[in-house]
Amino acid sequence: MSGSRCRLAFTTGLCCLAACAPGAPATAPAGPPRTAIVPPSPEQLAPPAPPAPEAPAQPAPTPSAAAAEPVAAPPPEPPSPADAELAAADAALGQDQLDGARRHFERALALAPADPAARLGPLRLRFAQLGLPLAYAEAPQHPELQKLVREAEAISKDHPDFAPALLEQGQWLIVLGDAPRARSALERAARLDARNPEIPSALGAAYLATGDTQHALEQFEHALRLSPDEPERWTNYGTALMLRGRVSEAIRAFEHALQLRPDDARAESDLGAAHLANHRPDLALPHLLRATQLAPERATFLTNLGYAYELQGQLDKAVETQRKAVALDPKLGSAWINLGNALAGLKQYEQAEVALRQAAALDPSDPRPQASLRDLAEVRARGAATPPAPTSPPQRGAPNKP
Repeated sequence: MSGSRCRLAFTTGLCCLAACAPGAPATAPAGPPRTAIVPPSPEQLAPPAPPAPEAPAQPAPTPSAAAAEPVAAPPPEPPSPADAELAAADAALGQDQLDGARRHFERALALAPADPAARLGPLRLRFAQLGLPLAYAEAPQHPELQKLVREAEAISKDHPDFAPALLEQGQWLIVLGDAPRARSALERAARLDARNPEIPSALGAAYLATGDTQHALEQFEHALRLSPDEPERWTNYGTALMLRGRVSEAIRAFEHALQLRPDDARAESDLGAAHLANHRPDLALPHLLRATQLAPERATFLTNLGYAYELQGQLDKAVETQRKAVALDPKLGSAWINLGNALAGLKQYEQAEVALRQAAALDPSDPRPQASLRDLAEVRARGAATPPAPTSPPQRGAPNKP
């Protein structure tokens, strides 16, 4: 049977940590007190060796029995033609050879139309063709993705014990932003298959999305024990540690992810955000710069970089970087908050108010823009210097100049 070959990277938007008013600590909310756990080393995370067999209780074998030649184990049965096609499809899918994967999946389905793995294969191919990242709420209400979930649910209904279909459902529901349903499907998958590291990786992401950081941390730890050499697992683990307030441990986890994959833009940005939360913008800057070089299209990376500039007192650079961030993603509230705070630091109060009100309009439930607006009003009421004439708020497209 063919399982999932995807690795879920749960992007938490650590830029939210950097959206504080100037001078406020950029720390993640701490969880209940507990004993600190040092991120396990690769050796500690390796699956434990099986225990040595106990000494036999019966008497030692007689010389004639000891001299008997061992009985050879029967050779493993060759895979069925359908399983061979599924394995070839998996290999092609792993190399982004989608046409080859399609041919192998079609052959497998023709050979074994009732096999749940053969039925699931074409669905996995269709998801790969969508080109969507496996990230939370990446594609809410996506019609094709919703259709894939329904078809995977049909396979699960016919084959309730087939964990791969539940895993795919859970991953696709996470991309849709439906964390409660994803969690339900993945919990069922975990009960069926305790050895597939993709399941706890995805389940940890679902727990994070529903606010259960402790269970998320436990799932990511389990995934690392099963597969310690995947950088995505270390970044997910570091994210959960950050959200539990265990920043120093998170830093070590992100550093380990970068040892495994030095050009990982997400790990660079997360490590920089962790240093920001640890009040070390000097250590954060090189990693955040590197992240924006590796992935210049990511607005979240830019807003973290801009916040680091602000903490370093480089306000002009902070404003320029935040303008780039909101130009890339006008709906990124943290970038608008950071832009407003940086403009306020430059005493450009009217422009700062425009940016902060934009953030408030994007998410009326977010208390941060209102807190910054109150601080701004107090500063202006104390008779601050007259600000320069305001400019138009940033628009989608080329970055605006400060």
